[in-house]
Amino acid sequence: MRVSHFKDRVDTLLVQALTDLSMTLGVLARIENNNYEIVAVQSNSGAFVPGEKYELGQSFSREVFENHRIIAETCIENSSQILRHPLYRSLPLESYIGAPITLQGEPWGCLDFSSMAQRDAVFSEQDLKLIRHLASEISELLSSLE
Repeated sequence: MRVSHFKDRVDTLLVQALTDLSMTLGVLARIENNNYEIVAVQSNSGAFVPGEKYELGQSFSREVFENHRIIAETCIENSSQILRHPLYRSLPLESYIGAPITLQGEPWGCLDFSSMAQRDAVFSEQDLKLIRHLASEISELLSSLE
């Protein structure tokens, strides 16, 4: 698979998921050596661009990556752990859902969706199923690049 096809497919998945999840920011990030690098991003604000790097500790993806599990928060304001997070102070996100991405069974990065607006309801089982499916599809796309 060509890299351009990979990027086009990931962008399409991010755009569709933003609509399905009612979120405003979708990011695919590579995490390596405690660095979070944006690989692909879709946003209605243009706040982030591919290639930007952050320390892993400055992203909401830290817990997703370190614990290798989906995290879903609908009211971050009520989460004392997130309120202490440095990124929250600069970008007050209120809703977040993220899933780990693997490559050949090894941790590779994270798929994150967030919004500055609180959600009216918790993430549903359908939402969790969607993000699991997206993470799996992106993992397969990454494998085809190897």
